[in-house]
Amino acid sequence: MRALLLLVLLLSLCALVWTSGWRPPDRYNPWAPLDLRATPDAFLRFKLARLDDDPAMCRAAIREGGAAFVPVPDRHEVSGCGWTDAVRLSAIGPATFASPVTVTCPLAASLVLFHRHLLQPSAEQAFGAQVRRVEHVGSYACRNVYHRDQAPLSRHAVADAIDVTGWLLADGRRITVERGWAAPGEAAFLHGLQADGCRYFGAFLGPDYNAAHRTHFHLQGRGFGLCR
Repeated sequence: MRALLLLVLLLSLCALVWTSGWRPPDRYNPWAPLDLRATPDAFLRFKLARLDDDPAMCRAAIREGGAAFVPVPDRHEVSGCGWTDAVRLSAIGPATFASPVTVTCPLAASLVLFHRHLLQPSAEQAFGAQVRRVEHVGSYACRNVYHRDQAPLSRHAVADAIDVTGWLLADGRRITVERGWAAPGEAAFLHGLQADGCRYFGAFLGPDYNAAHRTHFHLQGRGFGLCR
């Protein structure tokens, strides 16, 4: 009886505080909108997942996070290919894409987080220069995994993945996944990007995954955190 009374009092207190307008700071509130500029918190994966259900919130988040983009109409093909809530992404902060890419808005949000909180700081620390261009071999492609007839659709087929081959720095140096993965001075940078970048993506695959990925990083929005 005493425990029940304490529970009722606690719930009443919580209700009173909530109705008074008080809210916990965003980093302690899983329901707060995701601010891509803020240091990622313990609710990052949950907040990223919420973007799937709220296109307007997602676009506002990537805009405020420094992404340059235009929304694109939904596209659905008989094959199952196409996209929902996608954007044509051309830049994130000072880093432009070698060519604009069509990606889902939640994947764009993951890319903004990766660029702001890991890629640019790591490049400045390792090389003393910012990234100015992202080099890639595409995002959307209507195909099965590894182009196999009996395989499931690739995440590229729904604009939920991009293959990044490297980056051009502000001082003119080019860092590539293929050449730098085992190269002194570049390997630590690239391995660090994969190790620390996994938290932002559903999958982050590189040269150690298989021969098909020896030239690039496969960055994917949805998934279960596979990082190899």
